[in-house]
Amino acid sequence: MSDSFSPQPTIEKPEPELPRFDEDKRGTLRALVEAFVSLFIAVLLFRTFAAEGYMISTGSMAPSLLGYHKRVICPTCGITFPFGTAYDTDDDPDAVITNRSRAICPNCGQPGIDVSDVPRNHGDQLLVNKQAYLYQSPNRWDVVVFRNPARPTEAYVKRIAGLPGERIQITGGDVIVDGQIARKTFSQQLATRILVDDQNFRPSRDEAYRSHWQIIDPDPADPATQEDSSWTTNTSSFRMRSDHVRRPDNDPITWVEYHHWIRSGGMQETSVSLVSWPEDLDPRSVPNSGLRFEPATHQFSVTGALPIEVARQLIDLSEEEPFQAAVRDLYAASHIVPVMDHYGYNPDEEIGTPNPVRDLMISSRVFVRGGAGQFLMEMTDGATRFTLVLDALRRQISLFVDPLLEGQALNSADAEFGPRSDPVASVPWPVQLEKRGVTVEFSLIDKQVLVAVDGKELFPAWTFEFPAGVAAPRIPVRFGARGLDVEVSKLRLYRDIYYTDSRSRHAINRPYSLKENEFFVLGDNSPVSHDSRRWENPVVHRSYLVGKPFLVHLPSKPGNLRIGSREMYLRMPDWERIRFLR
Repeated sequence: MSDSFSPQPTIEKPEPELPRFDEDKRGTLRALVEAFVSLFIAVLLFRTFAAEGYMISTGSMAPSLLGYHKRVICPTCGITFPFGTAYDTDDDPDAVITNRSRAICPNCGQPGIDVSDVPRNHGDQLLVNKQAYLYQSPNRWDVVVFRNPARPTEAYVKRIAGLPGERIQITGGDVIVDGQIARKTFSQQLATRILVDDQNFRPSRDEAYRSHWQIIDPDPADPATQEDSSWTTNTSSFRMRSDHVRRPDNDPITWVEYHHWIRSGGMQETSVSLVSWPEDLDPRSVPNSGLRFEPATHQFSVTGALPIEVARQLIDLSEEEPFQAAVRDLYAASHIVPVMDHYGYNPDEEIGTPNPVRDLMISSRVFVRGGAGQFLMEMTDGATRFTLVLDALRRQISLFVDPLLEGQALNSADAEFGPRSDPVASVPWPVQLEKRGVTVEFSLIDKQVLVAVDGKELFPAWTFEFPAGVAAPRIPVRFGARGLDVEVSKLRLYRDIYYTDSRSRHAINRPYSLKENEFFVLGDNSPVSHDSRRWENPVVHRSYLVGKPFLVHLPSKPGNLRIGSREMYLRMPDWERIRFLR
């Protein structure tokens, strides 16, 4: 007997060989099954622990994030804007945007745009980082996705306004935290700004429209101010050609002012000077259009925008030139109003009385082609004039702050020659100004002055206080130049979110105190958003936070497919709307 283990010899019978094709087929099928199972597990784990997609249904965060909407092209100025529409289920309190067939262009104000035949588009789809707040808390102004405290099975998206332990209140459109205004950084302003006017889109043939940017010619009685000192404009830019240098600081500036021209309506009070009422005009024959004349003060006034038909009728009723001139002045002035918190996304009848907005940002491309003068940008909140001076002679950019006298406007004669005070901040002249031009962004948002060139802030934020009782300015922004060959293009005006207090119950008349792990949230589309201001329980507990959206992905737009006489709408990819969220 052997004391070692050894295999016994055997006779092997060859097994029948399977066709190679079947072996490959079986291996491929198994690989596909394993890949599918692995992908399913990976997606399940990814959605459970890392990120998940959500689609927005309502318009509470418009225009930064869109719910179901129609993409409308204004027939007058050509700009494309979203117009909110109802989604499939209307049982959510956020679904206040209903199906309407008429829209108002937020850029040129064209009313009555028929959108009944415009196909409906789906809302933005968000990819949400579910780990974002696992080890850290949200920051103010973060966009967050959370479970609805009243209906935990539903997910909402809003913006964080109040943090745990704070006392929060909405006053004058601003968020006040512990008695101080909550200010946004420059990047946060870019994320929340709302377009008011885009110079690249303006009507070319429309009697009821007047361009918002108006060139104010120098004094025609002074020939010295006419030499090489006037702006010219085309459909997309303004240009001044001037390279003369006498005394740049003492030369008058030629300005281009922003006039927020409305076509009709409004409740603004406008007055012009009229020495006396025309002798050939019976006051009883004047149309009943809110017109008034006060002999003691020599003021001719109107409430709202004077209709052009009424203005023409008044001019036909009297042959006295002073009166006709006053009517023309009153017509023009009455159509210029402060910037309002209008949303092209919303039907006007659903948002209540509009509010004047002081918090504005001007953005433009500035290209200095020659000369040794100055380019200036000015903004005002109605109480103070803030002037940004790009000085080619001194090779620096400076910020000036000058208080306005009571009743003084931005375009007052004393500002014709620019600021007289010392600058509060100065930085060197960027060489790109003369090589290719730079994008200048200048804002008065949240009672602070911010200036950026090509996306980089020039100075630390200059904060200021605002006195009570000062009306919002009708001419809030202007730019001008002297002694320069300069081009201004890509001119846009934006506004900040104005947080409304209508139909609200929390943090309006008095501060609301947040406890530990409680957050106060607001929607960007403030007039229609149901958020912490209006909920019965205004807070979102930390445990309800789902995560932070970081990407708008897989957006779609309506496409049409025509087969014979039939036309079908399809969902097509909209690559332009894919973006990372700030």
